[in-house]
Amino acid sequence: MKHITFIIFPLVFVILSSCNNPTTEKYLADIGDTTFNASIDKSSFKFCDSSNVLHKRAYVKYKGGIRNFENDLISLYQIKPEYIKFSGYFIVRFAVNCKNEAGRFRWEIVNPDFEKTTCPKGLENEIITTLKRLDKWNHPVYRGKNYDGYTYLIIKIEKGEIIRS
Repeated sequence: MKHITFIIFPLVFVILSSCNNPTTEKYLADIGDTTFNASIDKSSFKFCDSSNVLHKRAYVKYKGGIRNFENDLISLYQIKPEYIKFSGYFIVRFAVNCKNEAGRFRWEIVNPDFEKTTCPKGLENEIITTLKRLDKWNHPVYRGKNYDGYTYLIIKIEKGEIIRS
């Protein structure tokens, strides 16, 4: 019986310690800066102070507020029949520099259950191109100091239509 205990205990220990899943994704508290990507970023977009970029999305504002943003986005959006097949969300992160210019757009597309998905390429291009055309962004001012900053938007699409928040 003593020999069985000596064999079973190390065996159980090895099995339990191997239960760690090395493929589990780790999410950081701060996702960090978005590096320049020549294939999708405008080379003219620059941070005013890249060593001091604010990661407080609530401080990046749109002139006239969320309703004005939605009005501007919807008025520029050109829906096409093939977009009607898509319902889901665009989660878009981008930066606004101290000159109120937007850049470094990155996005994910998810279905209504928030699982990664795809949509018609034309719809993806339309949403991102339309967002990039909006020019009423205001850089963050925090504790009386001007900053470059990051923000993100969640755009809900139902049957190809942009849904207001």
